[in-house]
Amino acid sequence: MEAKIAYHCAPALAGIKPANIVNVPKSVSVDIHSEIEKLNGKMNVKDIFFEIIFECEKRIILMVYRRELLEKTLSEKAIKCFLCSFGYPHQVTVEGHIAFLRERLKNREFPHEIGAFLGYPIHDIQGFLYQKDEGCLLCGEWKVYKNPEKAKLLFKRFEACRSALVRRVMRGESLQQIFCAA
Repeated sequence: MEAKIAYHCAPALAGIKPANIVNVPKSVSVDIHSEIEKLNGKMNVKDIFFEIIFECEKRIILMVYRRELLEKTLSEKAIKCFLCSFGYPHQVTVEGHIAFLRERLKNREFPHEIGAFLGYPIHDIQGFLYQKDEGCLLCGEWKVYKNPEKAKLLFKRFEACRSALVRRVMRGESLQQIFCAA
């Protein structure tokens, strides 16, 4: 499970972006809940949190985030206004926002405002929601509607981070060893 988390969530683990999500089949672990609890027990001290935001019979969607960075992101004026337009409370904690997102994930339609949690630029989230493919300048970690050169550089940074982290996990290092060294 750590290798899957490392691959999909490396930028958030490294603090390059506030959060990442990963779809984890329940078949990867006998007791996925206790594994996540153990990860939180080890990693929360370094501001790294693991939160199940959706669960069904066969899988979970796990959000990995840097609490302080996510709080900063969600408190940006444009992001707050954007999330309020989807019914998110105006004054609420990171945990409150995640709880509201968890409820939104229970609906049939995927809540694309999740991009705000993942650190996507607000103009790209809005472009995806309101323009779809029209005006899309680049497809990478997300669909880019503005500043494609800046996005390309960021995508390369994410990939380099992902490759380095996966290499270390494949050599046998745990996430705790990598991120919780003194």
